[in-house]
Amino acid sequence: MNGNESTYTLRTGEADYRQAIDTVLELAVSEIAIFDCNLATLRLEEPPRMEKLANFLKKDAVSRLRIIVHEPHLLDSRMPRFMQLATRHSAAIQVRQSPDNLRHLADTHVLADMRHGVRRFHIDHARYALMLNDPAAIRPWQQRFEELWDLSQPCLKITTTGL
Repeated sequence: MNGNESTYTLRTGEADYRQAIDTVLELAVSEIAIFDCNLATLRLEEPPRMEKLANFLKKDAVSRLRIIVHEPHLLDSRMPRFMQLATRHSAAIQVRQSPDNLRHLADTHVLADMRHGVRRFHIDHARYALMLNDPAAIRPWQQRFEELWDLSQPCLKITTTGL
C-alpha cells in the first residue's frame, strides 16, 4: 500500500486491536479523538502507547487529544502515567464525561486527523474496523464524536501545580 491508498479492514483479536490503535496513534499529526467506556481496553497506560501519545503531543504546538469516557474516575485511580501526561500537556488534552442517558453506548473509537481510525463495535468483543487514509469512512464517526463531545461535560481537572 502506498501512503495515499485508503483501506478499510475488518479484524478480530485483542493484540491486533491494540496494534491497530498503535498504527493510528503513529499516523496522527494534529488531532486524536477517543470515545471509550473507561480507556481500559485501549491500554493507554502501557509505556509504548504512552510514548506514542507523548510523541504526538510534542509534534506540534497545536496538537490536541480529546477524550470522551463514561467512567472518568478510573483515570485518577488506575492511570497514573496518563494523568502525568495530561498534567504535562494540560493545554492540549481535554477529557469529558458522556451524559447519563448515553452511557449505554458500548462501542469505542480512536480517530486521527479525520483520516485514520479504529472502531471497535462493542467493548466486550474484539471485532473492529481499521480505517486508514479514508476520510469518507471516518466522517460519520467523527461527526458522532463531535455530537457526543457537545453533549458531554468536562470532567478532568488538570493542573500543573501538583498536589
